[in-house]
Amino acid sequence: MGPQKGEDQIAKDQAMYKLNFANRSISQPIDPKLADPQNYKFLEVEVVNVINPDKLPVQFEVYYQVENQDKILLGTFSLYPPDNPGKFIVATQGKIKPEGELILSLVLPEKTVAGNQLQITVKKIEFKKS
Repeated sequence: MGPQKGEDQIAKDQAMYKLNFANRSISQPIDPKLADPQNYKFLEVEVVNVINPDKLPVQFEVYYQVENQDKILLGTFSLYPPDNPGKFIVATQGKIKPEGELILSLVLPEKTVAGNQLQITVKKIEFKKS
């Protein structure tokens, strides 16, 4: 017997994404069921796990993009210390519409060595009104 409808929704809401040297960005479509996304003031990005033994500086950029248009930078945040997970808030600036997607990009320093271990796990980006 497959998952119940409620269990399936919970699993979808708790989607996890992994970022590393090979996979530096994720995209998350705006949920079509989300009413008036332009009325939400913030996005919350929760970093749930960080593997960063070399303590490389870790910065993220959050973008909004509608298909065939330029990305709009909404904001940036950094892990401090660089191996510390946490919740981070980025202002939407009222720029998010019902269509398009959110993009979370991992920005690494230029002087990184291919052998560095780095893996960051983040939850699905959430909309917050205040």
